[in-house]
Amino acid sequence: MTHPSVNDKGPARNLTKQQDNPQMHGLQFFLTRSVWMLSATALTLLVFSLGLLVYSAWRHVERIEPLQQHLRYLKTVEIAEGEVRAQVINLLASEDEVLDFGSFEALHGQLNALRASKNHLVESTPGVIDHALKQLVQFDGKSRHLLDGASHSLRGALNQELAAHESLTNTIEAQAQRRLRIAIGLALGLLMVSVLLWAMVRRRILTPLQTLAGQMTLLARHDYSELPVERTDPLLFPMIENYNHMARRLRRLEQLQQQRQKTLTDEVRSATHMLLQQQGRLAQTERLGAVGEIAAEIAHELRNPLTSIQMALENLRYDVQGAELAQRVDLITDEVKRITQQLNQLLDQARQRPEVLVRVDIGAELDNLVALTSYQLPQQVSVRYETDKQLTCLLPRSRLRQVLLNLILNAGQAIGEKAGEIALQAWREDDRLNITVTDTGPGFPPEMLKAGVRPFPSRRAGGTGLGLVMVRRFSGDLGGELLLSNCDAGGARVTLSLPWKQADGQDPADHRR
Repeated sequence: MTHPSVNDKGPARNLTKQQDNPQMHGLQFFLTRSVWMLSATALTLLVFSLGLLVYSAWRHVERIEPLQQHLRYLKTVEIAEGEVRAQVINLLASEDEVLDFGSFEALHGQLNALRASKNHLVESTPGVIDHALKQLVQFDGKSRHLLDGASHSLRGALNQELAAHESLTNTIEAQAQRRLRIAIGLALGLLMVSVLLWAMVRRRILTPLQTLAGQMTLLARHDYSELPVERTDPLLFPMIENYNHMARRLRRLEQLQQQRQKTLTDEVRSATHMLLQQQGRLAQTERLGAVGEIAAEIAHELRNPLTSIQMALENLRYDVQGAELAQRVDLITDEVKRITQQLNQLLDQARQRPEVLVRVDIGAELDNLVALTSYQLPQQVSVRYETDKQLTCLLPRSRLRQVLLNLILNAGQAIGEKAGEIALQAWREDDRLNITVTDTGPGFPPEMLKAGVRPFPSRRAGGTGLGLVMVRRFSGDLGGELLLSNCDAGGARVTLSLPWKQADGQDPADHRR
């Protein structure tokens, strides 16, 4: 049967064409350029604002240090003027109106330091201080006008420097305010430019991309609806068009996939049906084999007595008097010979070659059986299995499959038309391999549990009653045993216990999970 084919190279060629599309290259260039422009503009404004703030801070530091030095300069002038004023007061309070010149040495040192310092703001200040120093040098201890002149000169210099200091402070403050306004303006400008750029990018790029991302989410849910292209930005038009093309192609591929899946499902069902028919025929053959075994046992048990009867009849023939009686003995003897011959033929047919033992993965076999019987059992009957990890043993694979298949189908027939479950479990216990098949049917009758497995006990219409006989014969051939029981919650349980035969390459310690 042919399947609808899909060209696997078609999507690759289509993607190559999309990648080579000049419009796609133009879109990529636009997106890259927009991002770079936004980033470069914001970075430039940020660097400029930071540079302006750094420069302003550096200038303020540069201006603050001379101000601090000038403040110390003003303090020294104020102290010197205070010392001259104090000498005037001492002169007025002195009884002999003569001062000690030793008290002027420190004052002369301060004035000389002020005259040599470069921390003044007014150009005339050094000359004023020098004039006051000369007046102090000319002071003879009594001339009050010289002290008053020196004090007046120092006070004038102090007032001029204070006025210059205040003017410089106001200038620095005005410059700081101006630079602050410039920095705030740049920050606001940066914010406005960023907002405008963000609005443009959002309207032309982000919003369509978000719409496309949402549509991709729907695409993952097999929603192949297309995006409208009427109001699409020309720069994004190639992307939207390519998406719509991809959606159409995926919709077509899904339709083809569904068609192919339906075709494959039909073929699997057909093949499974044929396989089940073959399995049914194998099961019937196995049942017939069980019948042959039983017939062979009966033939073996009957052959010896029939041989004795035949010999007795032959001996009786010589003692019989009368033709009619002799004829009857001959007829009976011939019939016994025919029955003995048929029994020998049954024994010859029962002698079969045993199946070769192979390495069997119990978990894989149970998995295959569950998949196989799911098509034959009613839908309301579920089958599950549990098995130990790496459970591999040497077994006759075909007979094992036939036995387990027989048990599963018998359990399904026992459940009938109602909902139920069949559970299979396989595990290793010491040197034994245990396999149980449990169902939720009515269970085994008490008389069957008491009497054990016997041929032809089936309560099902059309059943031969040889299924469990076949399972018992299988376990007996391998040196195992078959156990029948009922579950506490109801239902039947069949336990198949077989000798464990180690398969090559299996770790004996790793037979439990």
